[in-house]
Amino acid sequence: MTTHDADRGGRLPRIIVRPGLAVAVAIVTALLGWLTLPVAVPDRPTSSYLSAGLLGAILLVAILLAADLMRARAARRNGVTVAGIMLGALGSRLLIARPRRWSGGVDTDPTRAIPWVGGGAATPIDPTAQRGEAGQTSPVSPKADGAIARAGLLTTGLLGAALVVLGVFLPGDTLALAGQVLLWVGTFTLLITLVDLLPTPRSPGGRVLASLVRRRGGDESRAEAVVARVGVVTGWTLIAIGVAACFVVGLIGLWAVLLGWMTLGASRLAQVQQRATTALDGVFVRDVMSPPPPRLSSWQTVGAALDEVALPSRQSVFTVHEFDGTLSGIAALRALAAIPMDDRTLARVSRVTIPLSAVATARPDEPLAAVTPRLATHPSAGVILVVSEDDKGRPTPVGLVEPQDITRAIETAPLRGRTIAPSGLGRFGR
Repeated sequence: MTTHDADRGGRLPRIIVRPGLAVAVAIVTALLGWLTLPVAVPDRPTSSYLSAGLLGAILLVAILLAADLMRARAARRNGVTVAGIMLGALGSRLLIARPRRWSGGVDTDPTRAIPWVGGGAATPIDPTAQRGEAGQTSPVSPKADGAIARAGLLTTGLLGAALVVLGVFLPGDTLALAGQVLLWVGTFTLLITLVDLLPTPRSPGGRVLASLVRRRGGDESRAEAVVARVGVVTGWTLIAIGVAACFVVGLIGLWAVLLGWMTLGASRLAQVQQRATTALDGVFVRDVMSPPPPRLSSWQTVGAALDEVALPSRQSVFTVHEFDGTLSGIAALRALAAIPMDDRTLARVSRVTIPLSAVATARPDEPLAAVTPRLATHPSAGVILVVSEDDKGRPTPVGLVEPQDITRAIETAPLRGRTIAPSGLGRFGR
């Protein structure tokens, strides 16, 4: 099923259904039809159990889709372009249009969109980044991020509670099976809502907490610090509850331990990132970048590239250009050297080129703290290519930032008068 985005036609967002959705529906159907319903409502035909399980799976998918539809509505109301909603093996995901790198505007192609957290299973974007990879504005502002989070939590919470109430008060006998399906789906939906409410960095609950801190007068860095600190406390609390539950209730307490461990890990990582951001405050890409890498031509043979450029330059990264001089990507020395000796006279550099779309890029005037996360989202190259635009608006390499350059900038922070607290956090409300 596919519809036009409301930003372009005033209708529902584009909905993409992946084959993995059938796998998820089959798993939920089996869980309900073979394990749960026969115990809760015995002495019914197997076909009734499987049919009820299938209806329960479809109902659960419908709830997750409804939550993302409400998130999409909240996103559009806050000026965010929605690329679509994807239904797959991990549930439903809201897709945010990605800023175009060089031409400006946004790219509404769902295959290149940024997944927003939804349905309990999606990769969150970084709401704190104020600029995109080529200087474009981030697709989601902190205010919009909080509104999207609240819309999804409110939808799953209300629908889950409504289904639980219906499941409890439906009469028995003929409607007993339907009541159990509603009760199970409602309880599972409330569990998803509860997990999403955990105040961890970049979770819906954490984003709502961050918006509350900003409303009380805190800035973005203060909001992130509070969420990370609360996330650490929440993680240790869940671990303690889980360990106690293992002795009192049983091994089911391990779920709380696992959830607490994940919460603690995400929060500790956020604290480390905040300390790095503090250390890099006031440092721009131009302050740490090295000269641009040597140039290779995409049509060169690997042997010629190694003999004429790569080995004499003693560099490990090279930019790759087309016939008209357009930058097409980068090539690593290790990839060139990995080509067998017998193939180097025939294989072209284009064979081992990492396309520009997979390379982290930045402009010289961007803050270094804002571009360092791009190494994690574009790990193929392992470097940040610094570019500017030529007179035709095409990207032109002007420098290179490697991980050791970022590490050196963090280590020399005290020389610039940057004092970093061990925890990287201040007191809430200071």
